[in-house]
Amino acid sequence: MAKKFSDFKKQLERIYNNNKVYQQKMNKVGITLNDIKSWNDISKLPLTTKEDLLKEYPNGWYCTSPTKIKMYHSSSGTTGKPLIVGLTEKDIKFRKEVIQENARMAGITAKDTIQICYGFGMFTGGLSFYEGLKELGCKIIPTGTMSTEMQLFYMQKLKTTVLITSPSQVMHIYEKAKSLKIDVKKLPIRIIRVGSELLTETMRKKIKKAYGEKVSVTQDYGMTETLGPGLGMECQCENGMHLNSKYYFELVDPITKKPTKKTTGELVVTTIYNECCPIIRYATNDLVKISKDKCPCGYNTPRITKFIGRIDDMLKVKGVKIFVSQIEDFLFNHPYFNHQYEIVISKEKYKDILTINIEYMDEITPDIKNRISTYQNKIEEEFKSVFGITSTINILNSKTLKQYPGKSVRVKDLRKVPIII
Repeated sequence: MAKKFSDFKKQLERIYNNNKVYQQKMNKVGITLNDIKSWNDISKLPLTTKEDLLKEYPNGWYCTSPTKIKMYHSSSGTTGKPLIVGLTEKDIKFRKEVIQENARMAGITAKDTIQICYGFGMFTGGLSFYEGLKELGCKIIPTGTMSTEMQLFYMQKLKTTVLITSPSQVMHIYEKAKSLKIDVKKLPIRIIRVGSELLTETMRKKIKKAYGEKVSVTQDYGMTETLGPGLGMECQCENGMHLNSKYYFELVDPITKKPTKKTTGELVVTTIYNECCPIIRYATNDLVKISKDKCPCGYNTPRITKFIGRIDDMLKVKGVKIFVSQIEDFLFNHPYFNHQYEIVISKEKYKDILTINIEYMDEITPDIKNRISTYQNKIEEEFKSVFGITSTINILNSKTLKQYPGKSVRVKDLRKVPIII
C-alpha cells in the first residue's frame, strides 16, 4: 500500500507539471503537491470530468511526448465528439497484464478458444482482449462485428469455448440459432464474458437459461478513459466485480460530490500507472453499490455488487426519476419477452408520454394476438404500481426493433429538441 501511494504521488506530480487544465484546477482550490501526504488527503484534490478531458482537444490531457505514443483509441462519441486516448508502449503492456488478470478471474486458460465479437476499431474492447489473450496463449477467433449468422458459423466450426461480447449480442446469437434450429446448449461454450453494456441479474438469468445453467456468465467494467476493460472484474462466483487493485477508487455523493461512507454512490477512479493519459479522481457518472464482504474466490478487493445506473442515464418522466436498468429488470421478470426493448419519451400538451416497445419471445400468431391485449393491460397496471406513473406498453413481434452492432440504444427521448446549426 505504501508503494502504491508513492507511485500515486509520482503520477500526481507528472500531471501537475504536464497538464495545464488540472494544474489550473488545483491552483483554483489552493491545493499544492505538498498538501497530499496520505490517501486521506486525496479528497482535497479536485474531481476530473469528461468535459475536462475534452479541453484543448484532442491531446490536452496527455502527459508524455507525442513521439512515445504508439496507438490511439477513442470513445464512441454517441453524446458528442469522441474522446481520443493515446497509449505508449508502457500503457499497452499494462493493459495486456490487466486483461490477463481479468481472464484468469473469469476462469479462462491458455487451452480456451476465444471468440471476440467486439469491434476491432477505435473502440478499446476488441483489440484489448485480442492483445492480452493472445499473449496468454489462447486461440483467438476475431469475428468482431460480423453478422450474427457468421458469428454462429465460426462458433460451430471452430468450437468456441469462450464468448466475449455484449449482453444484447449474446442474446442476438441465441435467437438467430433458434431460428436456424441450432441448439446453443450443445456447443462447447463454457464461459460468456460480457461488457460494453450493463448486465442486470435478470439478463444474466436469461443468458443462462438460453445457453445452459452450467455456463459461467460474468462481466467486466472499464472505459476508454482508463485504457479499456479491467477496472472491475467479476470472478467465477458471479457475485459482483472486484475493483482492480492497480487503481484507486472512491465513492462520492452524486449530488454534492463529497466523499460518502455509504455503500452506494458515484464511483470515482484514479489511474496510478497510466503513462500517456493519467487521470486523478475521475467522476465516472456511474452509480454503484459496493460490498467489502469476503469473496469465496479469495480475491479481497471491494466489489461492485450492483450498478444502479448512470447519472446521465437517469430518466425523469412525469416528475419521477427512473433508471433504465430498473425498467429492464421489470420487463425481463416477465417470461414472455425477449431481450429487445425500446423506451420512447415524448411530450403532448406539456405532459410527458412514456411508451415502451418490447418484443414477444416468438412470432405472434393469430391465437396469441387475441391474448396480447389482455396481457398488455396487465403489464401496464403492474408498471404503474411499481413506478407510480402510467405507460403504454406495446408488445411487438420478434425481430421488429432495430438491432445495433455495438451498444444497444434503449432510449429515444423526443422531448429533447435538436440544435440545428
